[in-house]
Amino acid sequence: MNASDYLKRSALYRKLIHGPYREFARVYAAKMSSEGLGRQCTWRSLSLFRDLMDWHVGNGHDPQDLSEVHVDRFLEHRFKHWSPDSGDRSALRRLLSALRQESFIPAALPVERTEHEQIVDVFAAYLSNERGLAASTVGSHKLLSHRFLLEVCPAGADGFAALTPEIVIGYVERHALDGSADSGKAMCGVVRAFLRYLHLKGFISTALVT
Repeated sequence: MNASDYLKRSALYRKLIHGPYREFARVYAAKMSSEGLGRQCTWRSLSLFRDLMDWHVGNGHDPQDLSEVHVDRFLEHRFKHWSPDSGDRSALRRLLSALRQESFIPAALPVERTEHEQIVDVFAAYLSNERGLAASTVGSHKLLSHRFLLEVCPAGADGFAALTPEIVIGYVERHALDGSADSGKAMCGVVRAFLRYLHLKGFISTALVT
């Protein structure tokens, strides 16, 4: 069953097009239909859209203010409670693209990358180019490693030398139970991968993976 067939029968879609985000929902549904997405992906995307808009408006923002910044914050919030889905980020990129095509939200603005973001970008390039990981996996690694960096290395790369086993263990103990058991395992896996990368590239002299 493709997106068009699913949307004709979907109770979720009927609810959305009679709700406060009806115009956004129609544009998004048309985008998914034109791309020929399958039933499961369409359902997941609509559920994600509903949760994003409820979170966005619930935090005091206008629907028309939606941007990549808000999407990133929403996903960070979401990943504290549920395991990342491989298609979440691409689904929301599709949403932003569809809304911009209809001028419902402003065009994307160039954003200056912080040092933490630049470090994570290089890590992501390593995962993609040298490890051959899928784009969806790289995306979740970027998000979780960025959270780790902000907390344990607030000074950026200058804080790498001060990393110790105690600091790493403390971070894991504080956040392993933030969400589900699966999200805790995912977080630990990303921390290990990031520490392995820092040691491999010579940013830290001590292997902290174990």
